[in-house]
Amino acid sequence: MGKHIAILCMSLNIGGAETHIFELAKGLKAMGHEITVFSNGGVYATALEKAGIRHVCAPLHTKTLASFWKSYHILKKEFEKNRPAIVHSHTRISNFIGSLVCQKLDIPMVTTVHFNFRVGLFKFFSKWGCRSLAVSEDLKDYLIDNYNYNPDYVKLTVNGIDMDRFSKRDLPDFRASLGITPEQKMILMVTRLDKEASVHVTNFFRIAPEIFKAVPNSRVVIVGDGKLFPYFAKEAAEINKKCGTPFIMLQGAKTNIEQYTAVADLFVGISRSALEAMSSSVPTILLGNLGYLGLYSDEIRKECIETNLTCRGYAYPSDSEITTLIIDCLKGRDLIANIEAGRRLVKERFSIETMAVTADAMYQEALDCTRPLDYMISGYYGSDNFGDNLTLRCLMDHLSGQKGSVLTHNVQNTDVPNEVQKIHRFNLWQIRRAMKKTKVFLLGSGSLLQDSTSNRSLFYYLFITKMALRYRCKTLLYANGIGPISRKRNQKQAAKLLNRVDMITIRDQDSIDLLKKLQVNRPTVLTADDAFSYKFSDLVPHAPIEAAQGKTIVGINFKLDDNTDQTLHEIAEALKELAQKHNFFYYLIPFHLSQDQPKLEALHRLMPDFSHLIEPTAEPEILVHYVAAGRYQIFERLHGQIMATMLGTPFLPINYDPKNRSLMAQIGMNDYLLNHTELSKQAIVDAFEKILRDEEIIRKRLSDYTVAAREQALKNHQYLQEMIKNY
Repeated sequence: MGKHIAILCMSLNIGGAETHIFELAKGLKAMGHEITVFSNGGVYATALEKAGIRHVCAPLHTKTLASFWKSYHILKKEFEKNRPAIVHSHTRISNFIGSLVCQKLDIPMVTTVHFNFRVGLFKFFSKWGCRSLAVSEDLKDYLIDNYNYNPDYVKLTVNGIDMDRFSKRDLPDFRASLGITPEQKMILMVTRLDKEASVHVTNFFRIAPEIFKAVPNSRVVIVGDGKLFPYFAKEAAEINKKCGTPFIMLQGAKTNIEQYTAVADLFVGISRSALEAMSSSVPTILLGNLGYLGLYSDEIRKECIETNLTCRGYAYPSDSEITTLIIDCLKGRDLIANIEAGRRLVKERFSIETMAVTADAMYQEALDCTRPLDYMISGYYGSDNFGDNLTLRCLMDHLSGQKGSVLTHNVQNTDVPNEVQKIHRFNLWQIRRAMKKTKVFLLGSGSLLQDSTSNRSLFYYLFITKMALRYRCKTLLYANGIGPISRKRNQKQAAKLLNRVDMITIRDQDSIDLLKKLQVNRPTVLTADDAFSYKFSDLVPHAPIEAAQGKTIVGINFKLDDNTDQTLHEIAEALKELAQKHNFFYYLIPFHLSQDQPKLEALHRLMPDFSHLIEPTAEPEILVHYVAAGRYQIFERLHGQIMATMLGTPFLPINYDPKNRSLMAQIGMNDYLLNHTELSKQAIVDAFEKILRDEEIIRKRLSDYTVAAREQALKNHQYLQEMIKNY
């Protein structure tokens, strides 16, 4: 799962920046990202689509108001329909228009500086994004010095070259198609033929007749297009007429540059085109409209890297100097060391992988700048519920070192690391403020989307998830149980919202079935309750209290929500009988303080000699230690059953909710399930005796299921981290 990245540029015709964008798009796609390129089109637009990269045509190549208006609306419509995580712009026009759209839609923008444009009036309209890349050290300085750009926010990138594509190959048929015989020497130039990029072509044409006179078996091939193409075509025709042969051949715009470099004997040019020639083992003379560095060798490596092989700032040669050098290269000068040095430079400093990785790292910086919070967790936290405290503890362990926030019912009663922000679940202003800085919103583990308790709970969680979608957080239902949702209206509202979330991980098959029934079609994965990922660090069961010495401890938890005093007496009588028969002593464990404590106190009063009421605590680790002290358990709360499963202690499961039934079905303990409406003395005794008879079978099932469930539970965290990483 990668990011969706929108790349903006003027056009995609032949040129160093254009080829950079083409290779970058392919490199990012290879990393797993989804790429959409916006430009006015050109030869590389077709090549991108052949590579499986979407191209959208927008008139980003011109400064007219009509083109600005049209481009703005094209970008805005596309970004609203398929929102990118990052916009990466490469030209001043696309920077300006892109920044307007990004500001409106709250999308971070990264830019790349390819040229040192004239500053002038356009300085006030130049937008360089929250992070920027520069293709050379001098361009980095240009950005910092002229636009007061923060030096910490700009990093160097490279013109990545595909060395497999650009390599020396024997292509006699292609060479012949150019009209060049095996014994002739081919000089290659690849450049845009316009005012800004073709000064060196004009100068070369001036010395071309002298080169032909000295090396009559040489031929010049020029690949590229532009406004000055007709002018150069006319000039070439005049030179060819004087030479009496097609000495200079203009090819126009081409995308198969690798074929030209594969058959060339000498390259004259700069920047990316020079790197492509060097990768193809072609000796390269660095001559461009900005200056001259000479024949590439290790001696000028430093200068080439500093200027990104543009020769920027280095004096132009005299005609005689460049003429002598070209003739010398064509007449048999030993160029092996130059060729090897060129290949080495490309391999060490200018690979596609380096370019893509550098850009990807800058994207992450830009995202962290605009969305510094990795997560926001919403759930039934701060209510002294063992299950919710336990799963929150698991989440905090998983997310250690990452920044985020937790929505809670009680800020003071929620135990999270100091760096995690705690927000009251009804403080909507503070929630909104944090959401706008958050990458991923997750509805924490538990059966949150249900209406069995009330409509209010379901309404709240639907509302807060809808709010996260509004503020463009990625949304994840994290190890949830779904339902029961009984009311038709509630089902319709839940299904509508769930079909907008990014991903759903579900802890039980019944919830999967309910989602299918509700016609929810978002990516959904069956995992396990996140409590199965709990780490038992230094787990030493509490020593038995004095009254329990020499007895077998059994952990007890009943919810007893709607039960009468008669039911309480039935339970007490059953436990007394089992205690007398098997020498049991009971730890009464309140997993939900406000709900369990009063009922368990009443149960303790009915059998004070056989039981001990565990002191109230909101710390899940303390309760886990008491659970671990029991050889057997009788639990009604789901997370008590989960802890017993993980500890491998046989337990009598009391069923009060579909989530209990679903868990028992997965473990293979349906036959042992006792319904909470059937809690008579005899039913409890008979059910527990069955547990004792099948103790070894049950231990094996618990052990086997725990291994699988832990692996499934850890997937919840993996999906969450992928969403944070690929926001």
